[in-house]
Amino acid sequence: MITCSTNDSIGRAADQTIDLEKWAEEQAELAPVSLLLSANNYAASWVSLPGVKGRHVNRALPFALEDMLIGDISDYTIIPSGSVAGRHKAYLVASDLVDRLLEVLALHHVRLVSLVPETALLVSGNIITRSNDDWLVSLPGRIEGCLPDSAIPALLESVANSPFDGVLSLSSPSRDQANLLKSTIATGYPEAFDDIEISTTSAFSEDSDVNLLQGRVLSASEENKPAAWWRGIAAFAAFFAIMSVVYLSVANHQLTQKVDQVSDASLTLYKRWFPGERTSNYEALFRRKLRGENTTESGAGFVTIMSEVAHAWGGGNAKASIEVQSIRYSERMGEFLLDVTAKEQGDLQVFKQALEARGLTAEISSATADKGVFKGRVKVGGAA
Repeated sequence: MITCSTNDSIGRAADQTIDLEKWAEEQAELAPVSLLLSANNYAASWVSLPGVKGRHVNRALPFALEDMLIGDISDYTIIPSGSVAGRHKAYLVASDLVDRLLEVLALHHVRLVSLVPETALLVSGNIITRSNDDWLVSLPGRIEGCLPDSAIPALLESVANSPFDGVLSLSSPSRDQANLLKSTIATGYPEAFDDIEISTTSAFSEDSDVNLLQGRVLSASEENKPAAWWRGIAAFAAFFAIMSVVYLSVANHQLTQKVDQVSDASLTLYKRWFPGERTSNYEALFRRKLRGENTTESGAGFVTIMSEVAHAWGGGNAKASIEVQSIRYSERMGEFLLDVTAKEQGDLQVFKQALEARGLTAEISSATADKGVFKGRVKVGGAA
C-alpha cells in the first residue's frame, strides 16, 4: 500500500496519513491533484562533485550516487535540487513506486500533476521537526530525510565532528519533546551549532519547485547554457541554402519562359517561310533546310538561294527602292515567294534583273498599285 500526505493545496497537512486508494475513490473524475510523498518512500542525498562544471552536474549525479544504491541506477528517478557550499542535493525515488502510484490513480481516473517530497517543503535553514513518531531533518549540505529517535545521537555525533555555522531550529507538536532534544544537544554536543531555538511557527512552506514526476535527471532550475558555437553557422547555412533555392527557382522559371518565347518565335518564322509544311519536329526540319539538305535537282538549296537573294537586294539601288514584306519558301518547288513593295513599277524590274544577274530565275507574278506604292510578288528559283 502506498501512502501519501495530501491537502487541498500543495502545502503539507501536518500529521495526516491516508490510504491512497480510498482517497482516490473520493476524487472527481479526471481531477488534477498534487501529492506529498512521505519521507519514508524516497531518499535525499548530498554529494560532492569536484572538478565538475555547473552545466554538467545533472549528468554527473547518477554516477556519483550509483555506489550508494542497492539496486541498479536505472531503477531510480533522480531529481537534482540545488547546491550548498560545493555539495549538490538530489532526490531519489524508485521508478517502480512512481509507476505504481500513477497506475493506482489512473484506475480511479485521477490525474497526478505533481509529486512533492515531504522534506522539500521544509523552510530553508537548519531544521529538525517532529513528524508522527520520527524526526524530519534538513541540514543543508549534510543530510535531509526522516530519522527515528534512535538515529538522532549518531546524527549529532556526525555534526559535532564538523560543526555548523548558524542556528538550529527545533519544532514539535509537543513542546516537551523539543525541549528534551534541545537539552540533549546543548549538553552532549554543545559545539555542533552556534545556537538552538525552539520555533513556534510551522517548519513547512506552502509550495516547492521539486516535482518527482519531472524525469530521471532533470534540473530544478533553469541553467544559463551558452549557445552552441555551431548554431550561428547552421543558421547562416540554412539561410544561404534557402536563398540559393529561391534564386535557382526564379532563374529556372525565367529560362523556361525564354525557351518558350524562342520556340514560339521559331515556329512562327518556320510557318512564314515554309507555309503548308508539317510542323511536327519542326526544329530538326528547320535545321536541315538552313543547312541546304534535301534540295531538289533543279534548284539550289535554301541557304544558297537565300544568300543570292540577299546579295541582289543589298547591291545597287534595290535596297533603297524595294522593301521586302515577307519571304516564303517551297521545298517541293525549290523556290522563294517574295512579297515586296516598290516606289515605282520600274523598281520591280530593276530588282528582277538584279536577281537574274546573280544567276537566279526570277518572275514578277503580280504587281498592283496601292496608295502610292506598287505591291508585287516575285517568284525566285535556283539557276536553271
